[in-house]
Amino acid sequence: MMIMSAVDSTFFTLNEIATVIWQAADGRTPLSDIVARKICREFEVDPAEAGHDAEQFVNDLSLHGILLVSEQPIASPPEAR
Repeated sequence: MMIMSAVDSTFFTLNEIATVIWQAADGRTPLSDIVARKICREFEVDPAEAGHDAEQFVNDLSLHGILLVSEQPIASPPEAR
């Protein structure tokens, strides 16, 4: 999968794990849950290393304006809309 920043036209080619993170980033699910429930279950990776790598990936996308990083959910649950 490839994604592009609308801010600076930077292209990112996502590997399998990055694609899982991208697809799971719904504005409600914490990154730690994505890592624990998806990455560590689907891939043979060390949880600490997976968490570190996921944070770095998300921060890179955030720096390019592709993802918004927040300590709180940024999207309301579907049933609340």
